[in-house]
Amino acid sequence: MAVPVQTWGALGNMVAEQREFGTKTAEYLEQNEVYDLFNQLLRQVIVHQPTNPVKFLQEQLQNRPVLTVCVMGPPGISRSKYCELIASEFKVRHIQVGKLLKGRKDAKEMVEAGALVRDDLVIDLVKAELAKAKATGWVLDGFPRTKVQASALSLKECGFSLDKVLLLSTGDNVIKERYAQKMAAAGHAPSDKDELINTRLQQYHRHIITIYELFKNVIRQINVGSASDAASDVHATYNIIKANLHVRPFSNAPMRPPRMCVVGSCGSGRTTQCEILAKHYGIVHIDLAPLLRRNQKDKGQTIEDVPPEYISDEELCDIVGKRLNQIDCLRKGWVLDGFPRTRSQAEFLRQSHLWPCRIIHLMVEEEEAVSRVAHRRIDPITCMAYYKSPNSVAVRQRLVQAQHDEPDVVRQRYLMHSENVEKGLQCFANISHRIRVGDNDINAVSRLLIEKVDQPLPTELAQDSQGGIE
Repeated sequence: MAVPVQTWGALGNMVAEQREFGTKTAEYLEQNEVYDLFNQLLRQVIVHQPTNPVKFLQEQLQNRPVLTVCVMGPPGISRSKYCELIASEFKVRHIQVGKLLKGRKDAKEMVEAGALVRDDLVIDLVKAELAKAKATGWVLDGFPRTKVQASALSLKECGFSLDKVLLLSTGDNVIKERYAQKMAAAGHAPSDKDELINTRLQQYHRHIITIYELFKNVIRQINVGSASDAASDVHATYNIIKANLHVRPFSNAPMRPPRMCVVGSCGSGRTTQCEILAKHYGIVHIDLAPLLRRNQKDKGQTIEDVPPEYISDEELCDIVGKRLNQIDCLRKGWVLDGFPRTRSQAEFLRQSHLWPCRIIHLMVEEEEAVSRVAHRRIDPITCMAYYKSPNSVAVRQRLVQAQHDEPDVVRQRYLMHSENVEKGLQCFANISHRIRVGDNDINAVSRLLIEKVDQPLPTELAQDSQGGIE
């Protein structure tokens, strides 16, 4: 059943002529990334506080934004190797803090013993290096290591606004294995390895929790493989790192975070693909199902696993709008799972200035959707969905098939989706793509998705001062 289009926000109070002008203005501002451009320029003015702001802004418009990124990770994770790749590809300065400290007589012994150097000494050293690289950009390798050092990476202390922090992570066993290899290559005796590795790990775990909390709205966590497959894993891990940097080399526009929507009927594999995209690009996965359950809990209602298509557009738009305006979504970007499903929901995104940069429609045949959903079982306590039998016997015994997963209901939901989704996609025709899932496996579909996201639009290519992809 088609849902009537509603109006949202200030545009709902305008006469027809005003609404048309407002819509065209919003489209122009979005397509040319004017909001992001002014946000970038305002940030630079605040950071540098030039004596002649107009001349400074003119100079900024002539140059591409420089990349500034902080890379952290436990010992032995090959952090410097990835930083070297970033510095080489993006033509920025590699500031290797550990190497700088080893070059100082008053810090070398502490570094080699696995102890942390005094915060004030490290901060002064880093601030001096950042000042030298202000014009070219930089990748900061192995800093911060404490909350005090992290707090120093602020506008007041260092004269810039930090918005790109990467955390390389893996299991402790992998860390010990990698670090042992590094120590052996450096000529250290086997008896020295365990004590030194454990000391470094204890230092790392003690401080990374508070650092993560401080950067929670901007940090991107990237998993690194084991030492045994390190050589083959470097390329794949580096590709994920590049995606998390959100730098479009073909554009002179600001380095905006990705904002995308993935829609599809039940059984299309939509949520799985959203999880893959969120991990690949380091963005926030907005899954409507847990969002709705959290809203029910906040209102003191009975928590039910109700499919979003049975929720009114007005309630759903209110919930989604509030979530997308939270700071982690604004700073990291987002992938919206199963929204917009209708024309009204698409209009809400337009009129609320929550424009996605891509909308992907995962298309699956009706009988295929019914077959996929038929295997799904729900945990009535946690409302989590399982397509395979869980390891826990207790969970396995209480799983049930939800009423909305029964074949007749799935067909009804599929029909509702088919009647409404295309009308919503028409609102964003220039950024919408369609992918037929068919018999493709999960990895094949995710490759197609990433390809559609990474492929530049004509409007993005038009912003390239060099006239195209280099």
